[in-house]
Amino acid sequence: MIIAIIGVVAGMGLPQFEKWSIERLVRTQAEKVASILSVASTQVERGSYPYVRVEFETDKLITVKGIDATTLSNKLNANKKPTCVSTDMDGSDTITSLSLDEDVYVYHLVKNAAICFSKGGKYFKQFGSAESQYNSTLDKVSLTNNLIVICYKRVTTCNPVSKKFEPKGKEGDYPVYLVKYSRFGIINKYKYSYEKNDYINQ
Repeated sequence: MIIAIIGVVAGMGLPQFEKWSIERLVRTQAEKVASILSVASTQVERGSYPYVRVEFETDKLITVKGIDATTLSNKLNANKKPTCVSTDMDGSDTITSLSLDEDVYVYHLVKNAAICFSKGGKYFKQFGSAESQYNSTLDKVSLTNNLIVICYKRVTTCNPVSKKFEPKGKEGDYPVYLVKYSRFGIINKYKYSYEKNDYINQ
């Protein structure tokens, strides 16, 4: 494995290798974010948990929690319709969690942001900065704030709305990936194209 990496470095040159490494890192982290959202929606659609909350506990830690049918029913019977607040998850189970790599960060979603899914999207809701972030245009017609943007740590301006990602590194523009989700748990991945000034569906 080490010999293979050395061969790649020698063949590509250090600047090109660094660019390739950063691209691979950000893409992989975006895939993990998409995957954890898919896990959350799958749990709901399978009926394992009728109500699931994806919590951004810190800027690096994402946790998925779910409450069972009985707990949700008790809350509804007590006239406590879920609104994606933390108390909705009293008596919840931790389904899974994701620790993001220290070299990436997610735009705007900070501690206490959350996204909640339910069967058929009935109680879909965003909480905190997940709800208050501005809308971005995707697919040229879709205006939504149902998104998570993954930027490399050296990108100090990571703004998906204005499509401003700065600064540019010595090895070129840093990769930016975007994960879009719907109330029904449909997940799509995009990569920002500097050349086209647009997000390209992956």
